[in-house]
Amino acid sequence: VQCSVSAERQAALTRLSSGRAAFSSRKTTSEAISSATPATAPSTTGNAGGREKMTDAEVEGTRYKVVWSCLLLLEMVMDDVACAAHFQTLATNVVSKVAELLRLFNARATQLVLGAGAIHSAARLKSINAKHLAIVTQCIALVLAILPHVRAALMAQLPTKQHAG
Repeated sequence: VQCSVSAERQAALTRLSSGRAAFSSRKTTSEAISSATPATAPSTTGNAGGREKMTDAEVEGTRYKVVWSCLLLLEMVMDDVACAAHFQTLATNVVSKVAELLRLFNARATQLVLGAGAIHSAARLKSINAKHLAIVTQCIALVLAILPHVRAALMAQLPTKQHAG
C-alpha cells in the first residue's frame, strides 16, 4: 500500500539531498513510522496537528511513490548517517552497515515482487500485478536517487585514508 510522506520526512530527505543530513530535528523512528499513513486513507490538507501530508517523496525535483518499508529504509539510513556524524569513530562500521542494509532491501524487494514471494508471505497477495511492479520500481529509484547523497555524507565522516576512489 502506497504511503503518504509527511512534511517532516520530506524535510529530512531534502536535508540529505542538500548535504545537511547530519542536522536532524525530526521525530524518533518509531514516531515517524507510525505517522506514515496509507495513501488510500482520506487525505486532508491539514490534519489535527496542522501538518500537511505529501503523497509522494521528492528528491531533486523528482517525485516517487513509496511504501512504508521504503520509508523505514530511508529512516534507518538517515539515522545511520547521523550516527556516523555524531560518533565519527563508528563511521567505518556505519558505512558497512548501510551497504548491508541497502543490499538486503534490494534482495528482499526482488524476492518478494519479481520472485513472487509476496504471494506466499504474510502479505498473502493473490498475484503480482503491474501496480506492484511500478511501486517497487519507484522505491528502488528513490533509493538510487539518494545513494550519492548518502555516500557523500558518509565519506565526509571517514578519515581521508579510507576514502575509496
